[in-house]
Amino acid sequence: MMNSIQNLFRRNLPAKIMAIIGAVVMWGFVMNEQNPSVNSTITVPIYTMNAPEGYQVEMEVREVTLRVRAPRASFTSVKDDDFKAYVDLAEATEGKNDIKVRTVVPQGFEVLEVSVPHVQVTLEALMEKVMSLDIQVTGNTGAGSALERIIPDKDSAKITGPRSAVSKVARLVGYLPLANNTTDFKSKVKLTPVDSDGNIVGSVVVVPQEIEITAKIMNGVEKKLIPIKVVYSGTPGRKFVVAGTAVQPERLEVIGKKDQLANMNEINTEMISIDGVQEDVNKEVNLELPDGIIVPSKRVSVKISINKVLQDK
Repeated sequence: MMNSIQNLFRRNLPAKIMAIIGAVVMWGFVMNEQNPSVNSTITVPIYTMNAPEGYQVEMEVREVTLRVRAPRASFTSVKDDDFKAYVDLAEATEGKNDIKVRTVVPQGFEVLEVSVPHVQVTLEALMEKVMSLDIQVTGNTGAGSALERIIPDKDSAKITGPRSAVSKVARLVGYLPLANNTTDFKSKVKLTPVDSDGNIVGSVVVVPQEIEITAKIMNGVEKKLIPIKVVYSGTPGRKFVVAGTAVQPERLEVIGKKDQLANMNEINTEMISIDGVQEDVNKEVNLELPDGIIVPSKRVSVKISINKVLQDK
């Protein structure tokens, strides 16, 4: 039995081999004619892999175009999402990195060309910083009223972002509009990071993004322009005397209740010691203000002139 089967296969063996080869060639010819290989282009986003923690990743190019080849029939069974482009950041360091774009395509597809074979990837360390708040009051209260004080529910906030951006932030500013209010009110105020020139700094996240501020409004108030008096104590050094005093501003417009303002004829500075001094005193000092009195600024610039006593001949 086995001998009969072997003889069957051996009989006309060369002709049988040629027939098989011919069939394979014919199949390939038919398939190539009916399902030829074609080229196409697909645009895909570039993903990142193995990005280090604590760094911001910036890429100069965000997508690439792939030129691929495959049998025509293969294109009917795939979607654009089946094609991937990525950069591996496992060995990237802080600063600029030139990284090769790698691809993943469905089985049977060949990548002929990547429009951008390498991309520049910049890594920058993220940092955070806690900053105090600069609340700016805008507008005015209603007639016969004045802003007594503001009470923010937080006095600081945290900013997070790339090192270069965080270092530019000089202030966290919030703007509170008074909007002619005559009674106490609360308002949500957005916090904005700005640089030393007042320009908004991007790429920075502020937490919290906004705070609540309570504004306390005084009613039944008036305004009065009152001079400022420089108050000092002590005696200059031997053979030196006080020649005079000056203050800037010389007068302030203050706001307060009518009965309070009626009895206010001057505003004293805090006490300044001149014991033993032998030269002019120039400094900023606080004002001594009664409760309930509102002024544009509680600090003024003071100069106490000190002269040497001339010797008699």
